[in-house]
Amino acid sequence: MAWWRRNKQNDDQAALPAKAAGFGDLDALSAYVTAHGIRIVDPGIPLSAYADTAAAGDVWRTQPSVRKVADYVARAISTIPWHVYERASDTDRRRVTEHPLAQLLGAPGPYRTPSRLWHSVLVDWLIYDRWCVQVLPSADTASGWELRRIPARLMHVLADDFDGVAALYLTDPHGRAQEVQPRGFLFDHGYANVGADGTSPMDTLRQILAEQTEAVEWRRQVWKNGARVPTVIERPADAPAWSPTAKSRFTEAFNAFIGRAGQAGGTPILEDGMRLVTVSAFNPREAQDIEGRRLTDIEVASAYHIPPELVGAREGTFSNVDAFRQMLYTHSLGPTITQLQDVLNVMLVPLIAPGSNLYVEANVEAKLRGSFLEQAQLLQTAVGAPYMTRAEARSVQNLPRLDGTDELITPLNVVEGGLASPRDTAPKADVALPKAGGRPRG
Repeated sequence: MAWWRRNKQNDDQAALPAKAAGFGDLDALSAYVTAHGIRIVDPGIPLSAYADTAAAGDVWRTQPSVRKVADYVARAISTIPWHVYERASDTDRRRVTEHPLAQLLGAPGPYRTPSRLWHSVLVDWLIYDRWCVQVLPSADTASGWELRRIPARLMHVLADDFDGVAALYLTDPHGRAQEVQPRGFLFDHGYANVGADGTSPMDTLRQILAEQTEAVEWRRQVWKNGARVPTVIERPADAPAWSPTAKSRFTEAFNAFIGRAGQAGGTPILEDGMRLVTVSAFNPREAQDIEGRRLTDIEVASAYHIPPELVGAREGTFSNVDAFRQMLYTHSLGPTITQLQDVLNVMLVPLIAPGSNLYVEANVEAKLRGSFLEQAQLLQTAVGAPYMTRAEARSVQNLPRLDGTDELITPLNVVEGGLASPRDTAPKADVALPKAGGRPRG
């Protein structure tokens, strides 16, 4: 039994009497909700299951910690290139670049780059815990196909009795809704207590984010309305009473030294007998403003399994930050990359290349490469000789090609000297190593 209905409800399942709703009968109510794309949830399933959309709707714009971490993850994964391979045998894989599948992943649609498409998809995934992309035929792309993102706020995953995927529920920006079959869509969702719609991390982080919002609001009010220095003005007890005019005049004069007035930051002139007394009602250091923001960043980063050092939430050293960077695409982002890769292989490949031996793989090695010097040393040691011709080396430096530079040069000490690579060094065979305090012999 589906967990939503748009038709007439049975009398024992009607959650709202017809008279209380203001409709003549349930048929009129059904027609209204159908026309406006409103979902009627079966009794027994709490409406709180659909609160994720409302909770996550504005968090990207209003929560710096969430945007910082989610954008870091989305940028890191969306810039990984997708490669298509053909499984020729158990020991033979061949890179495919001309197949429509490879062309689609390289150009998902007109005026749409792969990194921007997957960035938006990943943000949907990170904020709502679900995402959806529609695969459409297209005459404007070389592949003949197009990938169109369905915003997570406009889609839900409908579940069967056992929380499996039954259908997709899509709503357009005009409120028109429809139930569609999953074929022709790429989508994924996380775990949910009820249904298959996922559980937004914003629900889990709601209390922490609400606390941060209140703290920011409180600090804004303090800095706007509070004194710029933690002091109060005292008048002598035996001072004559102020007239309304004198009090107003002094207040206006003193206000010129605070806020954004022309004399802000200067020294106010007090009347006879007045003195400034320091109070501890508000102390920026004791308010722990920076510590509170850092704690929120750490909590959000931990919720997304990202080391806080990588997003600047916690100070790190060069060695541990470099170690975290090496772990980023394996332990931290590796499961997310694998899940996205599985969707492409299970849902996209059968649509574009049915019956083929093609598969999609994320080129994570492109992100794990070291510096040019590290790569050069590693490759030269692995092959045991220079691996670039002089012409290729000149092209790296954007120098013109010269005749006679297309041959690969192997130093004689590698061919005849018995060295593993030209970077190795060894003493001559007829030269004995010196003893302590002595000189070489031979």
